[in-house]
Amino acid sequence: MKKFIPPVLIVLAIMFGCTPDANVTSPDNSNYQNAKLIKLPAMESGLRIEADLIRYKYVNGYNGGTFSESFEFQSVNGTVSIISQLVFPANSFVGNKNISQSFNTETASLQFGPPMVFNNPVQYTLTVSGLDLTGLTPEMLDFVYVAQDGSITGVEYDSITVNIATGTLTVNNALLHHFSRYGFVNKDDEGNE
Repeated sequence: MKKFIPPVLIVLAIMFGCTPDANVTSPDNSNYQNAKLIKLPAMESGLRIEADLIRYKYVNGYNGGTFSESFEFQSVNGTVSIISQLVFPANSFVGNKNISQSFNTETASLQFGPPMVFNNPVQYTLTVSGLDLTGLTPEMLDFVYVAQDGSITGVEYDSITVNIATGTLTVNNALLHHFSRYGFVNKDDEGNE
């Protein structure tokens, strides 16, 4: 009888332990149905940069490190400035990687590479100034991950600050668990991308 009980318990554990859990859900993206990335003002020349401006830095994943870059251009409304800082904690990833930050003049977003998932999340701070934020409120804004298929998922961060007078948005210490495209969105916008 003692030899019969353990196999029965294992079978019962597998049967009842492996059933789908109705309480497990995917991230709730319902807040982003109408969300669009915040657009940057048009360049002063009226032209757009067709290729992203890409900056690189070698980072040792064992030691960690910081990768800060900035980019600015003259728009029809004045100077647009983008300041980006990635902070890699120790043991973020294995080995050395040539990390890239891709800036563009279309939206308040950046693309990072190479594609990878981190052992410890990277902290990211982004400031974009020179925007026209007329009519926007902090409740309408968020910082998100944009998947290749265009779907949007919120990102955990310490805070977002908005300065309407200077047209400045800042996200502080967003936690990036992987590299992709990240940026600011207007959650209530139906035509701003």
